[in-house]
Amino acid sequence: MVSTAERAAARDESGASVSDALHVRSRRFGSFEVPCASVLHVPQGLIGFPTLRRYVVLDHRPGSPFKWLLAMDDPELAFAVANPGELVPDYQPPLELAARLLDTDPAEIALFVIVTIPPDPTRMTVNLMAPVVVDMRTRRARQIVLDDPRCPPDHLVIPPQLVARA
Repeated sequence: MVSTAERAAARDESGASVSDALHVRSRRFGSFEVPCASVLHVPQGLIGFPTLRRYVVLDHRPGSPFKWLLAMDDPELAFAVANPGELVPDYQPPLELAARLLDTDPAEIALFVIVTIPPDPTRMTVNLMAPVVVDMRTRRARQIVLDDPRCPPDHLVIPPQLVARA
């Protein structure tokens, strides 16, 4: 492992401490600082990663619908994620359920789905069954599992009929 996140003090131009930040080093993303206020706290961890409880959302590139959910406790681990509304227009996000589970207002909820990008990107899928829900006010998050046949774990982003036309 390259490094775990280390606490550092962010400084303004004069050298005065502005706020706490975490220093991150990763082979994929390089070395950078994350304000502590940007860290998502996932008390139960994500499915399959129960001990990794701190994450940060990083932009993939300007204009891209994709982001990275980077594990602060293991910076070599990052999940490709996206807002499902940008990739699956008819997706009905479980905002009420998420708000109830996080004890917050539905307006405070942000939702991400984990993206799987295989060697053939036309076969890219999103996991609609287990979205990651975030209370943007408290920065608490959790992955929920939906019991809904309309929310498969491997929903094709590009419908087969569109791939056939290309």
